[in-house]
Amino acid sequence: MELTRFQKLMLAVLAGMLVFFGVLMAVFRVRSGVLFQESLLKITEEDGRTLYSGKAHGDPVSIAVSFPTNFERDVEFTIGDRLHDVFQVVYPTEQIHTEHGGTVGGVLVTKNGETLFEGGYDPESEFGWYDKNGGWLPFYGFTVRGGGSDPWSGFETGAGDAVRFAFGPETSARGDPAIFAMAVFLTALLAVEVVFHKGLFRWRHWAARDPEPSEGWLALERVIWVVLAGVIAVMYIAAMTEIY
Repeated sequence: MELTRFQKLMLAVLAGMLVFFGVLMAVFRVRSGVLFQESLLKITEEDGRTLYSGKAHGDPVSIAVSFPTNFERDVEFTIGDRLHDVFQVVYPTEQIHTEHGGTVGGVLVTKNGETLFEGGYDPESEFGWYDKNGGWLPFYGFTVRGGGSDPWSGFETGAGDAVRFAFGPETSARGDPAIFAMAVFLTALLAVEVVFHKGLFRWRHWAARDPEPSEGWLALERVIWVVLAGVIAVMYIAAMTEIY
C-alpha cells in the first residue's frame, strides 16, 4: 500500500504528538509536589525542616515546617510581600469525645501567637474537625478566598492550611493519565483511518458495487483528519495541565 505525501505528513504529526506529550507526561509524573493554590510546590529538606516552595499566581511561596517537639509543629507561610504567618500546631492534646460516639485527638492551633482553633481533629479525614464539646465542624478546615481580578483577593491562611502541612500533605503531579490515555486511543484510531481510509470506505459501503471514494470525499476526509488532529492536540494539552 503506497501512502500519499499528505498521509505520511499526518502520520508524522500524530507520531510526533504521541512521543512529545508522552515524554512530557513521564517527566511530569515523576516530578511530584504539593498542591497549593492551583500550583505545585516542590519538597525539600533543609536544616531539619521540611520546605515547600514554588510559585502560585505569580508570587513566590514558601511554607516551612519544623518540629520543635514530638507534639508540636511550627508552620511558617510566606507569600511574596503579601503575607507572612507563623502557626503552631500542638497535637494531640486531651481526647475529645465526638457527637458521633468516637474519640479524636485534641488539637491546638495558634496563628502569630494567638489561639486560632482549639478542639478535636481526625488526621485521617479532611472533614474531621470538632469543637471542644465534640460537635462536628465538617467545613472548618477549608480555605475560602474572595473574588476579584487579584487571585489573592480575600485569601487568608487558616487552621486547615496549617494542619495540612503540619501533618505532611499528599503529593500530586501534573498530567492526568485518564485524559492522556483517551488522547492516545484517539491518536491510534485516527492513524488507522489515515492509513486504511479507502478500505474503510469500501467496508462502510459494502452493499454498493465496486464502491470508490470520489475526489470530493477524499478532500473532505483530509479536512476532517486535520480537525481531529487539532482536537487530539487539545486533549494532550489538557492532560498535561491537569494536576492529578
